[in-house]
Amino acid sequence: MRSRYRVKITPSGYILVGLTLAVALAGVNTGNNLLYLSASGLLALMTVSGLLSWLNLGRIRMALEPPEEIFAGLSAPFRLHLSGPRWPCFFLRLRTPYGETAVPYFRKSLTSILWLRFPRRGRQTLLSLELASGYPLGFFRRTRLVEVDLSVTVYPHPLPGPLEVSSLAPQSGLSRSSPAGSGEPEDFLGLKPYRKGVPASRIAWKASARARTLQIKEFGGPSGQEILIDLTPLVSEEVLSRATHLVLSALKEGMAVGLKLPELEIPPGRAPSHRRRLLEALAHA
Repeated sequence: MRSRYRVKITPSGYILVGLTLAVALAGVNTGNNLLYLSASGLLALMTVSGLLSWLNLGRIRMALEPPEEIFAGLSAPFRLHLSGPRWPCFFLRLRTPYGETAVPYFRKSLTSILWLRFPRRGRQTLLSLELASGYPLGFFRRTRLVEVDLSVTVYPHPLPGPLEVSSLAPQSGLSRSSPAGSGEPEDFLGLKPYRKGVPASRIAWKASARARTLQIKEFGGPSGQEILIDLTPLVSEEVLSRATHLVLSALKEGMAVGLKLPELEIPPGRAPSHRRRLLEALAHA
């Protein structure tokens, strides 16, 4: 992880520099010892301010952890891991082309959330993070550019709207029904973090105890329906966005979803890995 520094003088810093030069020139012309002492004090203030500013940024290390899913035009929460020296660090601002956040104070380590919004779908690369601070007195603003070279896949923006589906039929081999009155789907797909409104009967208590956070059992829908989204004609961004919304809503209802693109065809499915495959295909279409 390489980094480089830039220093910018703020308006108050220009006033300090101008005042220092004026006092120093006055001392040279008059030979007044008090003016010499004042100029020395102002120079010492600038020196100490620059040293503290460098110490505030110099030992900080950063890492970004992307979320599982990122959609174009929607803010996505990236986990920002900061680690630093034993002394406190103050008034930090971290900027990227896609969003920024402020960290007023941290010591040794901190995990925060950095919300980023990518405007386009597809493979996006975040080359560097900009860490800036005006600490301690705001006379100089020091910026540190840290190269991260993080690549993420951004899915199309989900857009509700009509979309023609080429087939809608019962899925063969999934015609088994759940016990009468149970209302429970029968196809177990895996575990997921707890969501508000999920009944207590869906909570996996043993897995939650091991993970130290609530986990719920995720099942497929009992309807046994499958849909195939045919995008073989000329595809526009709006059609891709509507297809993304349809994929998300249909999988949420327990349907098996397939996708047909000009150079790729994905058979219907409903597993979490199948969901990622569908979204990645739409992102790179």
